[in-house]
Amino acid sequence: MRLRMPTTAVLVWFAAIPVLLCQSKPARSAQVAQGPSSATTSKGAPEHDPPAAAKADTKESSAPSHVLFFYTAPRSTVELEAHSVPATSAARLDRLRSAFADADCGGKFMREQAVGDRHGPPGTNLICTWPGDPNGGTIVVAAHYEHEGKGEGALDDWSGAALLPFLYEAVQGQPRENTFVFLEAWRGDGVQTWLKSISHEERKQIRAMIDLDALGLGVTRYFTTFSFMETPPPAAEHLQLELLWAAIDTGATKPPLETNPHHWLSIDNTDPFRALIIPTIVIHSVPPGSEHLPGSAGDVASAIDGNAYFQSYNLICTYLASLDRMAKRLAQNDPFWQMNPNQDVRPEDETPQVTFRDFQRGHLMPAPPPAH
Repeated sequence: MRLRMPTTAVLVWFAAIPVLLCQSKPARSAQVAQGPSSATTSKGAPEHDPPAAAKADTKESSAPSHVLFFYTAPRSTVELEAHSVPATSAARLDRLRSAFADADCGGKFMREQAVGDRHGPPGTNLICTWPGDPNGGTIVVAAHYEHEGKGEGALDDWSGAALLPFLYEAVQGQPRENTFVFLEAWRGDGVQTWLKSISHEERKQIRAMIDLDALGLGVTRYFTTFSFMETPPPAAEHLQLELLWAAIDTGATKPPLETNPHHWLSIDNTDPFRALIIPTIVIHSVPPGSEHLPGSAGDVASAIDGNAYFQSYNLICTYLASLDRMAKRLAQNDPFWQMNPNQDVRPEDETPQVTFRDFQRGHLMPAPPPAH
């Protein structure tokens, strides 16, 4: 699916913006979400506030109130996790369970779900939920974690699964308008099992689904996996456009590239969501000519470029923080998304500026002493 005028308009921005890998320039504005939330739309998820130790203390920040925040992990930590590939599916589940616990996902925030597999042995979904405003929607971020194929399965798909605990920690940078569900899915049946486990009303509250797969081969790429028989809703295009805006916030000089993953994508986690007319996006990094690599004998840890992997991580952090504010507008075909130079609505003024906070195990670091 091609983005039309919005893609062209966004790409013009990249020719004029400087490189700034972690913190964005103050070019866009929005109001920060007010107050912590106490509910979630995920079945069996917590009914109380997030852990106090993991909440953002916005009073410690001197940044203006229109800035949206996320926590960022050290680059060395993120790269090490991507390159430390567990050999078996059971070992991967253990590692992910431990990583989420370190990210303050525990108790009712974390749950496991048995998955029956039509094509092999049963497995387990691992779900961590970060509650948003009880009147908000739900954003689902998913990856499949099992080990299959001839190689180590570093790309397909430890690279996506390993990133979810870091993203769970990232969204703790401040209270969120939407509930975030991070789903480590078992093979192809995992997301379908989770969708069936929640109510019809809860499914209606899902505003977007983001699937991560095969990251770290190079520049971040994306696609909405509609076939030629399907008509994508406008919200799917808007979801892609918001990713391009997030790239501007990171200071990237090159935009994420629209690249079809159909030639290599072994498991399409977005399909059950698309059947419900939920806007979806696959974020990956497989360039044309490398479609043979995921799942092959060459799918090993050394295939992951640490710099590219961390840049994708930083972009996705920014994307989630920005999408949290914009998700309620995804399905609205309003002037904001048209980017018509003759209109008064300017997306660069309406979409939020996103930046980061350093953290140590999910806690806001002490503010620096005042300058003398």
